[in-house]
Amino acid sequence: MADLPPLASVTQLATKIGYPDAAYPTQAEEDRALALLQEASELIRDAAEKDWVNDAGTALVDVPRRVEKICLAVAYRAFDNPKALVQKTIADLNQSYDRARVHGGDAVYLTDAEKKSVRRAAAASSFRSVTLVSPYSGDDTTESLLGS
Repeated sequence: MADLPPLASVTQLATKIGYPDAAYPTQAEEDRALALLQEASELIRDAAEKDWVNDAGTALVDVPRRVEKICLAVAYRAFDNPKALVQKTIADLNQSYDRARVHGGDAVYLTDAEKKSVRRAAAASSFRSVTLVSPYSGDDTTESLLGS
């Protein structure tokens, strides 16, 4: 299956990064931005349990503005901080890396607040409905109960 289109555009991310005329200085940076948007979009779709694409999977449909903004924020965070540093001290160079505590790890992630906001925007719920079938609810049982 081909990749679904990202939930925000490369041009929007370029504008957020601060590139003049929303154009990337190199093709490599544009490719990196697209990859980050696709990864962020995949995480968002998993959290929302919704794709926001047409039946062919080629075009976006009714993406909530909040979801688009979260996608941009997630991709921007990873673009701006590719090593996922959470702390850096200049004197004696003391560095702390991402949430998994490994160098170059989990740079693209959703915070708990972002997940909650995505679910709300998608009208998704953490509750699930399960239909149970009972051996006591067959046609014979229904008829005998109605007949008595």
